[in-house]
Amino acid sequence: MAQYEDLRRALEQQREQLQAELAEINSQTNSGMGYRNHQADDGTIAFEQAANLAVRQNAERLLYQIERALTRMEEGTYGICRECGGEIDPARLRAIPYTRYCMDCARRHEET
Repeated sequence: MAQYEDLRRALEQQREQLQAELAEINSQTNSGMGYRNHQADDGTIAFEQAANLAVRQNAERLLYQIERALTRMEEGTYGICRECGGEIDPARLRAIPYTRYCMDCARRHEET
C-alpha cells in the first residue's frame, strides 16, 4: 500500500500526539486535584474535571479510529468503504484519513 504511505505517516504522527495528550490529561487528573472547602473552588474543579473527561473521551475515540485505520492498512483493506465495499475517494482519505466510509455511505450514517 505504497500509495497510502503519506497517510500512514500522518496517522502515526496523530497517534503520537493523541497519546501524549492523553498522558498529559491523565497526569493532570492524577495530580491530586481534590475538592476544597470553598464552593466556588469546588464548582471550578468539577467543571475542569468534566471538561478533562470530555477531552479525554474524544481523544480516546479518535485514537481508536486511528489505530483501526492503521490496522486496515496492514490488512490491505484501507481505502475500501466498510459498508458498500467501494473505493473511498482519495481526497476524502486525505481530509479524514481514519474514515471507514465513502461519502455516500457516510451521508446515510449521518441521516440515521
